[in-house]
Amino acid sequence: MASAATIHSSKQSRFVDWLTANNASFPKLEFRDDADGCGSVYASADIAEDEVFLTIPFEPLVITDALARKHLPSSAKELDSRTVIMLFLIQQTNYSQLSDNGANEDEKTTTDSSSTTTTTTPSFYKPYLDMIPDQIYTALSFDEQDMERLRGTNAYLTVKELQETLRMQYNKTMEVVGSDLKVEDGYTWERFLWAKTVISSRTFPASLFGNETQGEIVLIPLADSLNHKSRHKITWIKTAEGLQMTSAAIKKGDQVFNNYGPKSNEELLTGYGFCIENNADDLVTLKTNFSRDPDQERKSEILKYLGIKGDTVHYLKRNVIPDLLLATMRVMAMNPTEVTRYHSMIEDCDLDGQESEDDVAREQRLKDTSLVIGAALSRELQFVGLRNEYAMLDLMDMLLRTKLQGVVEWDQNLSTPENSVQEFVKIYRQGQKEILESCAELCRGMFSILLKESSSAQLSVEQAVFGSLVQGHGSSVQRRLEPSEFYNSERFMEAALEETRSMSELKREAVQQVVLNAEGIMIEHKDNLFGEAFTTAFPDHEHFSRFITAAKNIDYSSQLDEDMRNDVEDLRQSLQETLEEIDPEKFDFTNTFTPEAFLWATGLLEALSLSLHIDGELVSGILAPRDPQAVDGGRLKRKLEQ
Repeated sequence: MASAATIHSSKQSRFVDWLTANNASFPKLEFRDDADGCGSVYASADIAEDEVFLTIPFEPLVITDALARKHLPSSAKELDSRTVIMLFLIQQTNYSQLSDNGANEDEKTTTDSSSTTTTTTPSFYKPYLDMIPDQIYTALSFDEQDMERLRGTNAYLTVKELQETLRMQYNKTMEVVGSDLKVEDGYTWERFLWAKTVISSRTFPASLFGNETQGEIVLIPLADSLNHKSRHKITWIKTAEGLQMTSAAIKKGDQVFNNYGPKSNEELLTGYGFCIENNADDLVTLKTNFSRDPDQERKSEILKYLGIKGDTVHYLKRNVIPDLLLATMRVMAMNPTEVTRYHSMIEDCDLDGQESEDDVAREQRLKDTSLVIGAALSRELQFVGLRNEYAMLDLMDMLLRTKLQGVVEWDQNLSTPENSVQEFVKIYRQGQKEILESCAELCRGMFSILLKESSSAQLSVEQAVFGSLVQGHGSSVQRRLEPSEFYNSERFMEAALEETRSMSELKREAVQQVVLNAEGIMIEHKDNLFGEAFTTAFPDHEHFSRFITAAKNIDYSSQLDEDMRNDVEDLRQSLQETLEEIDPEKFDFTNTFTPEAFLWATGLLEALSLSLHIDGELVSGILAPRDPQAVDGGRLKRKLEQ
């Protein structure tokens, strides 16, 4: 009996002979097993930069949608390109296996689009198909034990969904072609899964040949034998006969690589069955959800003009939080006052048009208007305001920490990897943690810089709510507060690295510096009367006094709806009798605590209320920016003025 190594070498020899006989050219390439015992392609001589090292003719080697359809029954004509090629692979493999069991090689295959008669003639592609492993173990093939190792990560649900989708695809496919391509003839679920992994790990875009009518994908023998190396220079050259490949210089004896493009470890694991340590293209997918937000409709409309939908996926990379995700989180963190202000930008645009305009003119006007709105919102959502930025960073921190905790907690339940698949999953999990940790650190740096600037910046109350939509936009202080100016800058990175406090410590500092909360001045209710704590309810608080002085000229009460106004008046009336009994002079409901005053205070609370999550506790208060300050020697420094 021949050894496995001999059989493997024999298959490689037949494959090389088959390629050469069909005009493929690769004079400086050879097959060898790599360190893991897998067949790989190596340089048998030095290959210069941009030297053509591989030429593959389009015919008869490349497997296309059109070719596959010629060999399948007419019942497959409505199937998509990928499914058609998958069925073709199963069909041709069946022929090859039959020939291995003693077929007469003089017989000819008669299967085509009009006939379902088959013979045992080996497939023309047998030398190529023999090079494809019988088992390609990607995440689609994971059993329950392997799946448990994905718990807590995005890949767990992704793989579950892909497995379920593929199973449904198989069932639907067999409903269409099952009368012609039968399970007992090899068109089983197991072979369908194998064909799917071949498609996911070995195909190329059909557009390489510049002919879109060929379907979505193609299989290119030999080219698909090259392993992946990220950032590796590869050039495809289309010729009249087929394709040529060039690359960076390759030394004799070195492995020859392809570049599959930027692939995250999740993509590599699900599509190819491996992962790369310290993968520069790795990422974490993130979806936002505010379906329970009472202002969901208006927020969704704002995001729509940025091209963001409810199912939009954002991608985190090491030390990179995308600007579009930050904009999305700012919208999610908006309070009703901020939403109203930004939604009015949409309402102010002419979306109705003229009654006399035709459909073409209306469509063009709406398109132009949408572009204008989108550009304006994209610019303004770089920084909504101080309150919103704090709320956004708090929300972002919670999102990142929750996602990271899900990965870390499950790590404790995992045993030491026992095989290469489990090692790859470990690499994937480690990459997910590193990305989330780096983005959490980035978020901490953003919060630190914002706190340093805002705790001493001269901002009006309205600027605290709306950063760039108020008069004075573009001031030196305002520019320092805008993320577009510093979040990606070298200055920001240096300042963030200098920050040693934890996010919780920074949030507590924010409560001390820029947030007025009820701690220490809470009114307690006892025996239907307010207790002794009431006497300290309004202490002589310098920060609070400055805030009231600045805030008394700002009125947001006009943005309160009728129901809110009625609720405020009900609250006022419920307090009046009790408070007047305690101190009628201090609580003068005729001249001081008027309906208008309560509405003013409520509007201010609606506009400036801020809640921060600190060590499992939700600390709420009012954003009260420090005012005034002075600039001295280029550094911000607080200074009280008359």
